[in-house]
Amino acid sequence: MNDRTVRFGLIGAGVASETHARELKRVAGASLEAVFARDQTKAAAFGAAFAVPRCYCDISKFLADPDIDAVIITTPNGRHLDYAIAAAEAGKHVIIEKPLEINEERALRIVAACHDVGARLFVIYQRRYSAAAEQAVSDIRNGRLGRVILVNIVDNQYRSPAYYRKDAWRGTKSIEGGGCLITQSTHLIDLAQYLVGPIRSVFAKTGTTYHEIETEDVAVAVFEFEGGAIGTLSSSTAAFPGQRHLVTISGTEGSIIINGEHDEIVFRQAKNEPVASRIPESFSFGDPIEPRDYPTDGQRKQLQAIVSALVDPHAPATEDIEALMAVRVIDAIYRSSSEGRPVEVRHT
Repeated sequence: MNDRTVRFGLIGAGVASETHARELKRVAGASLEAVFARDQTKAAAFGAAFAVPRCYCDISKFLADPDIDAVIITTPNGRHLDYAIAAAEAGKHVIIEKPLEINEERALRIVAACHDVGARLFVIYQRRYSAAAEQAVSDIRNGRLGRVILVNIVDNQYRSPAYYRKDAWRGTKSIEGGGCLITQSTHLIDLAQYLVGPIRSVFAKTGTTYHEIETEDVAVAVFEFEGGAIGTLSSSTAAFPGQRHLVTISGTEGSIIINGEHDEIVFRQAKNEPVASRIPESFSFGDPIEPRDYPTDGQRKQLQAIVSALVDPHAPATEDIEALMAVRVIDAIYRSSSEGRPVEVRHT
């Protein structure tokens, strides 16, 4: 790092990389120095579109670039492992677009590789960085909701068949690692645990109801949290039209309903606050179908937190152990659905 500026390189040139390229320009203390894509034409086109100084199609040359301090990996889920290990061994800090990897075994290998060389590891879970989530955290930790007893997650999205046909890796077990749970609802599984604490066990059912894919496009689960609350999850990419996600935290003295994507408090009332909040005028139950249409303020806020953490090791940011929690819960959901029984979630 040079003069407390963190110099980033992007691995991947798809939609997620476009988001990071745009938002890094708005992050104090950050600069985007290079991009890597396996296809030279794609790398060059991305570099031209986002004014990236250097474009690579050779990963060895990219990782040897001395002007890159940290890499952001935006490849398909099951390709995170090799790139993350190579980046860590090249002396770069590692940021990975959710999920960390497609299962716990592969995720742990990334964690170990980063720990072995002292590289920092972060996973992008930007829903945590909304003001709505901050309000929920404050309410829960300050006891304004009383004892949390119930957590309901509704994440009924829609992706057209063309979404899965566009890229050969989508909807595959070996590369995407799953469907609506691992790519879409992983955000809310992370957010729920951030707000309420670890999930202890799951009982789930998944199915493929609409798309011609190997993985699930609908899932339901019942959760038991370490703190005693129980919860439910509804997840889909086959629910037409797409619906804006809702996370409801209900306690013995108050409740709050939030949407982290659009940073909205949909409902909030505590026992000592007799007037409930109103639904925001901007709120809509409808949600975008095209991934490029989602807000990206959360990514910018998390990238800013990551920059702060890299220049100040005492600054907070989402790191490996917390990111492993979402992977472990999703592993447990798939296992529960396959075996038809509740499954405990490992936390050690």
